[in-house]
Amino acid sequence: MRTIHSLPLAMFAVLAVAGTAIAQDKPPALLSDVEVRQLMASAEPADCERLASHFAVLASRYAAEAKRHQSMAQASVGSASRPTQTGMSMSAHCKRLAQLNTDSATTLNELANHYRQLAAGAASSPPPDSARFEAGLGAPVASEAELVGLAGKARTPADHEAPEQYFEALARRYTTEAKEHAALAVSWKGATRVPTAAITAAHCDRLASELRDAAKEAAAAAAMHKELAGVAR
Repeated sequence: MRTIHSLPLAMFAVLAVAGTAIAQDKPPALLSDVEVRQLMASAEPADCERLASHFAVLASRYAAEAKRHQSMAQASVGSASRPTQTGMSMSAHCKRLAQLNTDSATTLNELANHYRQLAAGAASSPPPDSARFEAGLGAPVASEAELVGLAGKARTPADHEAPEQYFEALARRYTTEAKEHAALAVSWKGATRVPTAAITAAHCDRLASELRDAAKEAAAAAAMHKELAGVAR
């Protein structure tokens, strides 16, 4: 087996930027996206309990986000007697976001219960559309220390698996978000009666473009780890 001594310096820079830009404080029960994917490979009751707690906390966060968007939807309409076109458009946007977050909270609560059942040794099947959360969606990105640690100790194919999965998941996340912003841009371009529609559409287009570029970088990093894993065999 050939030993890989280190990753290119540029990769450590990518890891540091990713961890610093996106990582956030999290309660102990909330796992990072890397931790979620690592525990998914385990069938130990204790690990299933950790996943159950993680998904329960995440469900609460999505539910809270749905409540905030619903409140914003109501506030955006303005006066009940004289609702504005801009307010109505913003309200519809916030209502849609509220529904998406509510649906996610429902799936996450079902997923938490699924892992509680597994932890107890009972048979259980995951709810529909749960794979995205099992892949780390919604979880805080691993800290800079975790990411650099993973890259720095990568010597064998198994060592490269976690960073490879992390970057693959990151690429999928960026791609999904890019599509969402692109769709929002199209919607705003059609809102010709809204004074700020053109500005908002341009903003969404710019975010979509930046996210597509980020997805390409993450995919390239994943491919590099996959290649290094092959060399280390």
